[in-house]
Parts: sequence; structure tokens; C-alpha cells
Amino acid sequence: EEMPGDKKEDQGAEITEEMMMLLALQQRQKQALPEGSKVIVFGALDRLGQLVVRMLAANGRYKPAIQTSKGYEAQMKFSVDGVDPGFPPEAQVAFEEIPADVSAAILCVEQATDAETLKAVLSLGLPLKKFVLLSKVGVDSRETDWKLKLNPFLKLPLWAALEETLKESAELSGFDYSIVRVGELSGGPFFDSNRDFAQALEDRIYDSEAQGCLLKEGDLPEGGKITRDVAAQALVECLARPDATNKVMSIKCVKEKVDGAVKCDETNFLQLPRNRDGRDRVVYTPSSAQWAAAFAAAFP
Repeated sequence: EEMPGDKKEDQGAEITEEMMMLLALQQRQKQALPEGSKVIVFGALDRLGQLVVRMLAANGRYKPAIQTSKGYEAQMKFSVDGVDPGFPPEAQVAFEEIPADVSAAILCVEQATDAETLKAVLSLGLPLKKFVLLSKVGVDSRETDWKLKLNPFLKLPLWAALEETLKESAELSGFDYSIVRVGELSGGPFFDSNRDFAQALEDRIYDSEAQGCLLKEGDLPEGGKITRDVAAQALVECLARPDATNKVMSIKCVKEKVDGAVKCDETNFLQLPRNRDGRDRVVYTPSSAQWAAAFAAAFP
């Protein structure tokens, strides 16, 4: 027979469970970088970095910032087709110090940098809430896969050192991180400024053929190519997604249907004009719903 006190205890348990779920939801929301936050992009003069800045500006959730020197346009080996060299007007370009009000950072250099450089940046005392790092697939298998171990061009030990430095600093300083590993970077709106015509043509073809992407937690030791547009968007997406907080993930593009991959339905998300020879830009990236599906599949 049910006693009066039993029902009261059950109700209390239900309330406690609901409160715990609510607290967990609130905690997840805190792990997303608030809209309107300023994001400093390190490596902004690289092809990928230029796209990260433009993706931040086009997305509109965050304010991009760059710290560089005057006359930086001359340092750009590649410039975006169809527009003036430099960055979009939404980006803050600082010529002396890093803006003191940045809340997050994206380090997206295409070549591995020294971990000491990252330590120097992290020691500046910036009020960071989140740091997103571009890294390379194969880091976890660099000692056991002989093909990776014997390939000096991948520089996997350098990438591994960057990852460890970021994790240690995040734990000590209390900010969140996301690490996005990619394979070979390809494509981007840089056809006109690419002096290697064969490579420029190959990149343009790959942009038009890669119409899906696969996001996976951890490593993808088998590698794979990725368009710079998808890579840039993935880095920006990590700022807003709680499920990417303090996670390591890998992403690649696919041309055919692959288990776990999502289709990319957005075409020319940046709405860039035709290049010098009058060709429309054809490149595919996931829609907001497709990014949500990709992250949900990677982090169930």
C-alpha cells in the first residue's frame, strides 16, 4: 500500500532530476561563445586565414579581428579573387597590439608553428573564453603508423606539441578549446593569384566536386583532402557549438556518399564575385542544419 510520504519523495526526485537537466543545459549554453564576441584570427594572411576572417564576417555571429603590420597586403602571397586585397570592412585590423577586448582566438596557420610561439601568445593575458586550433590528421598515429612516422613533410610532432600546449594552457587558465584536424588543404578563391596554373586548376575542380564532408571525434589517420571553405567554416562553427568544447575532431571532404558524412548544399556561401576570367565560383559548404547534423553525429 502506498504511503503518503512515498509520493512526496518521488516528486522531490523528479524535481531534482529536472533541475539537474536544466543546470546541464545552462552549462552547455555557457560553453558556446556569446554572439557579438570579438575573435582574433592568427594566421590571417594565409589562404585559410583569409577565409576564416571572411567566414566570421559573413556569418555575423562574431566580430573578426587581426593583428598585423602596415602594408600587410604586400605580404599576402595569395589574394581573394574578384575583390580588393585585404580584409572585409567588418574586420578590425590592429597594427600595433592585439585588441584587449578579444574573447576568443582561432589559430589557423597552414604550416606548423613552434609551440613556443603559441605559449607566447597564450601568456599575453588576453581574456579568452575559447581557443580554436587547426591541426593535422594523423597526430594520434604518428608513432605507430610507419607511413606517417617516416613522412617528414607532415611535421606531426610539431602539430602534436601545439595541441598539448593548448590543452595544458586551457587547463591552467580556465578557457575552453577545440582542436580541428584536417588533411591536405585544397581550393579556395585564389585562382587568379596562384602562379602554379596546374595546381590552381586542380583546386578549382576539387572545389566543384567535393559536395560532402565527414566530421569525426578524434583522428582520421587515413587522411583525406578538404576544401579551405569547409575547413574555415568548421573552425568558426566550433566557437558556437557546446558539443565541440574541449574536444579533438577531424574533418575531411568527400565526393561520394560515405557513412556518417553530410551533404554540403550551400554554394558560394561568401557570395564572392566572378574571377578575372569571368567564371562563377562553385564551392560547397554545409548549411546550418547540415553542420548541426555533422556535430550531432560526431558527438552523440
